[in-house]
Amino acid sequence: MGDEFKVLGVNHVTVTAPEDLEKETVEWYEACLGLETIDKPEGTASRGGWFRAGDQEVHVSIDQHNPHHAAHFAIVVSDFDHVVSKLREANCHIEQASPIPGRKRCFTRDPAGNRVELMAYA
Repeated sequence: MGDEFKVLGVNHVTVTAPEDLEKETVEWYEACLGLETIDKPEGTASRGGWFRAGDQEVHVSIDQHNPHHAAHFAIVVSDFDHVVSKLREANCHIEQASPIPGRKRCFTRDPAGNRVELMAYA
């Protein structure tokens, strides 16, 4: 079973935002997390936004459904304390995460309520 193919990695994660929070949510990923905006390929929806996150991407799609309370993705950052400080300056709520040895981590939410884990390896 396992030798038929191999998963090579994760290409992207998609988060959703309602139409009335589209601009605020897209700007949050750029301003608060410092993600680089990338051009969306032809054939994709014109709404939302795509961002580079290291070798992966974060896609913001427009959808009126609220995200599940525990659904999330994690971003590895180089300076954990700086990112947390930047988020606090932007009035983002920081939720402490249960400890995992060798990692500093916390959770926050984008303007549309999507849960984002921030982490750095200690």
